[in-house]
Amino acid sequence: MKAKSFLSGLLVICVAVVAGCCAMVCEKKAPETASAGVEEKKPIKIGISVWQGYAHAFIAQEKGFFVKNNVSVELVFKKGVEESIELYKSGEVDGVFNVFADMILINSKGIPTTVVYVPSYSESGDVIIGRPEFNSIADLKGKTVSFQGVNTFSNLFVLKALEKAEIKESDVQFQDVPGTDVLNAMEAGKIDGGHTWEPVTSQSLNKGYKILCKASDTPGIITDVLAFNAKIIEERPDDVQHIVKSLLEAKDFFNSNKDEAIDIMAKAEGLDRAEVQRGIDTEVHMLDLNENSEAMKKSENIVSLYASLKIITDFYVKRGLISETQVTEGIIEPKFIEGIKSSQTP
Repeated sequence: MKAKSFLSGLLVICVAVVAGCCAMVCEKKAPETASAGVEEKKPIKIGISVWQGYAHAFIAQEKGFFVKNNVSVELVFKKGVEESIELYKSGEVDGVFNVFADMILINSKGIPTTVVYVPSYSESGDVIIGRPEFNSIADLKGKTVSFQGVNTFSNLFVLKALEKAEIKESDVQFQDVPGTDVLNAMEAGKIDGGHTWEPVTSQSLNKGYKILCKASDTPGIITDVLAFNAKIIEERPDDVQHIVKSLLEAKDFFNSNKDEAIDIMAKAEGLDRAEVQRGIDTEVHMLDLNENSEAMKKSENIVSLYASLKIITDFYVKRGLISETQVTEGIIEPKFIEGIKSSQTP
């Protein structure tokens, strides 16, 4: 009996010990399980196309800045920006790099959109090319001029350039021609000038055509932004904050490691290294944290998105594309930039 009692007691002790060990293991595993839950979140998909103004997003991916900041991002690359826009409209991506003017129009058409970051603005990346005998934009009066897409930022850019030269819309004939086809259209005699960009700009100059206007001549029209569907902003604000932080870190990496950065960008975009170098050096201005902060402030200064918003929406309202009630400053969300800036203030 004593032996049986002893064995029974020993069994109880063993069970208790095993149970205690299991409890300790489970307690230790719990945080790991929670952590795994964070890692298993779906990646935020961002549409991106060929443009040096926001190609540093590829640096954020390649150098691990997204991972370092604990956010899962999938860059969905398409050669043409039109394809990226369609992915955004259809909900296949959560955000997209694109020009501000187009995102304003998309927002007004029922896709709630929020701008969180300004990667760059065009300086000489967007130009109006004209025939060799032309010397200024004023020479386009009475001629045929092209833009890419009716009521797009390209349309607005051309009209603002003509307006600055005191040329009315009625003084010019217009053609809708893709920017990549402008040189071919001029050589075929279909147009006398048109909005285009590299590599067409260099190809045109090599054949004697001239730059009549650059984006920097009409500031506030061609500003690149990163915009997200408002649902993502609401559901995953911390991840959006981390994405913006990663992009700014990628911009800093570019500044201090330019050769490696250009190699990464060229490989990701499938472009020649020299072409990327030229784009960075002469075509776009990439904004840092302080410049982003200024861009997000309410101001009439043309560096402000709010000033650009007025120029662009006035154009859309005038053409009946949107109503005045659809003009909303809510498309601009400065809290992510300001959050990063305040965290870096001593």
